[in-house]
Amino acid sequence: MIRKFFCFLFFLFFSYNLVAQSGVTVSLSKSDNSSEKVFDTYLFPGGEDALYKYISDNVKYPPLLIKIEMEGDVSVKVKLNEEGKVQDVEILRGFDPLADDEVVRVLKRMPKWDKVSSSTTTVEQQFQLLITFKLNDYLREFIKDPQNLIPKNTHLEEPVKELEVEGAKDSIPVLIVDSLNRAPLFSGGQEALDAYFAANLKYPKRAIEYGIEGRVLFNITITAEGEITNIRLLKGIFMDCNEEAFYLIKKMPRWIPGLKDGKAVAMSVVLPIPFVLPK
Repeated sequence: MIRKFFCFLFFLFFSYNLVAQSGVTVSLSKSDNSSEKVFDTYLFPGGEDALYKYISDNVKYPPLLIKIEMEGDVSVKVKLNEEGKVQDVEILRGFDPLADDEVVRVLKRMPKWDKVSSSTTTVEQQFQLLITFKLNDYLREFIKDPQNLIPKNTHLEEPVKELEVEGAKDSIPVLIVDSLNRAPLFSGGQEALDAYFAANLKYPKRAIEYGIEGRVLFNITITAEGEITNIRLLKGIFMDCNEEAFYLIKKMPRWIPGLKDGKAVAMSVVLPIPFVLPK
């Protein structure tokens, strides 16, 4: 009995530590009456507390927001389909695109909910959650390690071998098989992309002081609608340059989506962002 009691205390302490370290807390939004009804029809595996723990454990506080000491709330509406799977996630009120994207990413990956209502009729359900990002001592210590400032969005990839293409070291390889099959394109082509970098890239002061230059490589996905998603760092050169390159991609306008058999589809491309020291 005593052993079980101490195991229970350990579980509570461990769960608290996870939430305290993540800086992310979750609650139902009182502004939405459907929030209280959804648990009568569908139940997250393990119950309501398990839902909050799942979100707190999986939503990662974006390192760049920790660095600039930015806190806030994300109010989100989640819709479940008739099978209990997440059908749609809508940000009702956010405070930063990085936090908003992280919340959407985690909620869309939620496991299927269990139907608990005795009714034979299955219906779509929706509810609202309030997810709070609040800094704590653990996060402030975490961010002191420079490696934790690399904007990796969720996954940090190992450096990849670069393909050496003569005359195209600072260009995106454009795969055009025929008029019905091609890779995504920045609107206006490579010349317009270079102009975008020239107009918007702010060379970090520390990188200039240290004489650092080179190319930061990111893998990005261009959706069928031309939106940029799944931004992942493939190869960095310096923390500050990696950050600047990440924000440049986040602020980019829509691309022209890639085509497969004449139909717009989501495709991934490797995007090099050059940092050349001013002369």
